[in-house]
Amino acid sequence: MTQTKILIAFGCILAVFLVILTYELIDRKVNYVDTSFATEVTLKYYYIDKKTDVTIVDENDISFLKEAFTGVSYKDSPSCGFSLNISVTFSDGEKSIVVCPACDTCPIARIGDSSRYIDIADRDTLETVLAKYGITFPCV
Repeated sequence: MTQTKILIAFGCILAVFLVILTYELIDRKVNYVDTSFATEVTLKYYYIDKKTDVTIVDENDISFLKEAFTGVSYKDSPSCGFSLNISVTFSDGEKSIVVCPACDTCPIARIGDSSRYIDIADRDTLETVLAKYGITFPCV
């Protein structure tokens, strides 16, 4: 009898574990931000009296930006400031993804105007690349 109870308990624990694992795998796939499809990367920087709209043509900068904004997004409500007026758009003419790096120096970006965020692995290099196009931080 005790052995049966142990097997039932083990089976229940295993089932719960498999449900959680499946949910995590599906959630990661659904919330994965993939910028590799983009054939065009544009920057928007409307801050105070500066209005910059530029299409990136440097292949190294495009590669870096695609890599910097690829990964698993997550729900959050950080205190960092974000704006669609300070954004990077990845597009292929049909599909596009807009990411808004934090206006202060937080190492995260918001996906469009959603409540989903992605970590920026190398914020310093991101700021260096964007500065070449007249985009400077902080801009709060």
